[in-house]
Amino acid sequence: MPKLEIKKTSELSRKEVSDRLIALGQALASGSEVELGSGGESIAVVVADRVRWELEIEVDGDETEIEIEISWRDDPSGASDAETPTPPPAKAARRGRPRKTTAK
Repeated sequence: MPKLEIKKTSELSRKEVSDRLIALGQALASGSEVELGSGGESIAVVVADRVRWELEIEVDGDETEIEIEISWRDDPSGASDAETPTPPPAKAARRGRPRKTTAK
């Protein structure tokens, strides 16, 4: 699959960020397909049963940054071996057979 990267930056209220994180969490909890969107466009990705979670918190003077990265590798066989660690894959937006859709 060709490389795909989508990066959007916007300024939101704390409540708006909370709503987006809650929606992402609910989508992950309810099934393997997660749809993410911004500005009227969205992309759906299929998330593996086991993922790598990375949390980074950086404080530099008066600026604080929290970065959350969720990544995984596609498993074409459908089998998952939770005992064998896999090397870290690329960012989540690059995996899971992306499908671009327009908001309804």
